[in-house]
Amino acid sequence: MTAGSACPRCGTVDASGRLSVCPRCLLAEVVGGAGAGAVPGALPNLGADGLVLEAELGRGGMGRVFRARDERLWRAVAVKVLRPESAANPDFRARFAREARLLAQLEHPGIVAVHDFGTTPAGDGYLVMQLVSGGSIAGRLPLPIAEALAIAVELCAALAYAHGRGIIHRDIKPENVLIGDDGRARLSDFGIARLVNPTPTPEDGPLTRPSMVLGTPGYMAPEARAGARPDPRMDIYAVGALLRHMLTGRHPDADADFGLPISAGAATPHVPAAIAAVIARATAVDPARRTADAKTLGDDLAALAAQYKATPRAALDLPPEERVWRGAVALLAAVATAVALYAALVSLTPRTMAADDAIPFTAFGSETLANGRVLTRARFEVWPTLGAAVAIAIALAAYGLLRRHWRAAGLERPAPDRPLAGSRRVLRFGIGLFALFLLGELARRQGAVAVATYIPVVGGCLELIMLYRFWDAALEARQTSRSLTREPLL
Repeated sequence: MTAGSACPRCGTVDASGRLSVCPRCLLAEVVGGAGAGAVPGALPNLGADGLVLEAELGRGGMGRVFRARDERLWRAVAVKVLRPESAANPDFRARFAREARLLAQLEHPGIVAVHDFGTTPAGDGYLVMQLVSGGSIAGRLPLPIAEALAIAVELCAALAYAHGRGIIHRDIKPENVLIGDDGRARLSDFGIARLVNPTPTPEDGPLTRPSMVLGTPGYMAPEARAGARPDPRMDIYAVGALLRHMLTGRHPDADADFGLPISAGAATPHVPAAIAAVIARATAVDPARRTADAKTLGDDLAALAAQYKATPRAALDLPPEERVWRGAVALLAAVATAVALYAALVSLTPRTMAADDAIPFTAFGSETLANGRVLTRARFEVWPTLGAAVAIAIALAAYGLLRRHWRAAGLERPAPDRPLAGSRRVLRFGIGLFALFLLGELARRQGAVAVATYIPVVGGCLELIMLYRFWDAALEARQTSRSLTREPLL
């Protein structure tokens, strides 16, 4: 778009002349996703022998993408046709031709290959590309931690290759990350890629103005939004923002900070602290403080991916003697919980006491009775409360020693996507206790005094066992970095 020109799709006027595409149309695509709400319409006439368009796959910042059949080579391909309003812009036509030449030079398993390019009878340019049948990751977010890290590592390898040849992607987002049949991630749409030191040929002419703003809001580095010269660290920022999006499922623009980096080491329910620290370095506002290059970021993420890689259950299970220690700590935690609950019940149960025993600030809801005694509805029970504090302190000390031993022995093996085996046990105990409660109520109503008397004793023992099972599962979750929010049964 030039200064004062209007977008032919929505009529938005760009008074500055600094934008290469309409911001309203671009933001609509960001919010709705590629192709969201798009009406396919008639398939363009390519005028190319042996190339037949079959269906529209989506729409991006530069045009429409179609599934096609190359009848000459008997293979399925993807064809990207330039937007009609973009084709009328000489800058866009030149950039489109350059994209074809650049991509044809990139031969990497993490980059979508370009087979051919040409011009339709109507004057619109098109690219013939490798068809990646798995589609983009845009509709699959959020992703498990291991999968998100693996994708980010593959993207860094592709970017390191492209950056080494002086090419910057400048539009990394979920819609441009495709998954092949082999499960590997591939970067597509280098449509706004630009040489670090552009040297256009005389017939190309100037391809971009130095201050032109290109990219997708939310993934653009602050200096890119300000119109700075292209730099590989802009792609580093975009990968960090994309990784956060893959883990949380939230577009960067959906966050209150509008894409500002996560504070170093600050974890969220979806982003562990170690990964958050890497993202924080990759999305540093100051490019000088940002991760230096794609290879360095890839190495950092690969080290994390090795920890979160899916591991067979047998390799994650603790040795028998270690399970005994975990069980002992779980039992201490269960006893501490039971003592704390007992202290709370004793403190909240109404009772009467002599007037001299109702010490101010320790008895609450006091009422003097006719016989001179005092009825208290709640009070500070010294020995039960202190006993609960001591039990909790012992359980915490045992927990700390156990965690230190796990770290020293290398027994903390992250597997956040593996469900906890103990969740179903706790649920079964809960169902059994509820059934026992109903049986006790039935026995009481039927006058079976002996049964009704002893059922609470049995229930109390089962409750302690259930608490033990709960804490054992919670300790397993800590050992495997499994969030308890992902365990509804527990």
